[in-house]
Amino acid sequence: MKGSVKKNLNTKKWDLVFDAGNDPLSGKRRQIKRRGFLTKQEALDAMTLLKSEVLQDEFTDLNNLSLERFMDEWFIERKIQLQSSTYETHRIYFRTVIKPRLGHFKVQKLSPLLVQNFINELVQEGNYSEYTIHLIFRILSSAMKKATTIKLVRDNPTIGITLPKIKRKEINVWTGEQINHFIAASKQTKRLTRCFPGFLIGFFCGCREGEILGLRFKDLDLDNGVIYIRQTLTQKAEIKTGAKNKSSIRSISIPQNLIPVLIAHRKLIREEKQLLGEKYHDNDLVICTQNGKPIIPRNFRKEFYNLTEKVGLPKTKFHSATRHSHATLLIQQNVNVKLISERLGHAEIGTTLDIYSHVSSNMQKSVAVEIDKVLNL
Repeated sequence: MKGSVKKNLNTKKWDLVFDAGNDPLSGKRRQIKRRGFLTKQEALDAMTLLKSEVLQDEFTDLNNLSLERFMDEWFIERKIQLQSSTYETHRIYFRTVIKPRLGHFKVQKLSPLLVQNFINELVQEGNYSEYTIHLIFRILSSAMKKATTIKLVRDNPTIGITLPKIKRKEINVWTGEQINHFIAASKQTKRLTRCFPGFLIGFFCGCREGEILGLRFKDLDLDNGVIYIRQTLTQKAEIKTGAKNKSSIRSISIPQNLIPVLIAHRKLIREEKQLLGEKYHDNDLVICTQNGKPIIPRNFRKEFYNLTEKVGLPKTKFHSATRHSHATLLIQQNVNVKLISERLGHAEIGTTLDIYSHVSSNMQKSVAVEIDKVLNL
């Protein structure tokens, strides 16, 4: 690390220029300049102190680094980590909410008080739901965690912030009777949608929509009754290796009733592939178009809603009717919650307990009845 001290002919005072290595964001050479020292020795002492601080990784020149610039650089990294749809959503909230209100602040000057006031303003304005405010905060918090990790700031200003309480919406699930009616009535309809096996995978296995649409035949072990979640399909119908999180990459036991359906569906896909020959887009997908291309998720949901209407059932979000209903039925059958959590691919068992707390509360009466059978007054 080199530096120089020079007398300023205009001010008659001493200035220093110090090479502090490369900028942690851009990788460009970074120079620290200090002016106005009364003597040459004062300037030399200041440069020695700067060198010591840089060597100890305690100094970061943030005088010209704004939150806007830092997060712009940070989002380049995030693009690699996030699904394209998630990345775009985060960028929108940064551009429309975080940047206009906080972007001009220097990263080093961003304090817990500023962040708390930012959150309070979003709540008071009433333009965003509690969930959206939590999402906006998570975006900012993740960025500042990175800033702390690479020592751009000493303390994370997003720690200890009070957020609005999220009012959990009631989950509208289907009962076992409704699911059975959907399956039986669907089989009686004319030109049953080719997406039907995908709906059954949702009912019987509790998979997410993207996991169903990303499932390949090589991920099916029908002899042993197991499917493996190894890739997903994004909302833009792009195939993505891996899943939502590490816990989502998992194996799921298939109920025996589902296996004949998947075997018959595999036969259909093979026939279509043979018929089209080279024109077939072989992605090995279980749920796909007639030429093998991925099915756009919104079209998949549209097929489900159309079929729901045909069989006379109330319209419910696909995620609720399949995945949530699957989990609810398992809880009602007293299946171990840890096993359910692993089956759903939740990162923590607490997530499962939190989402399906409505089920456990409804089951409290049955628990009380069982206690009465054992204990007498």
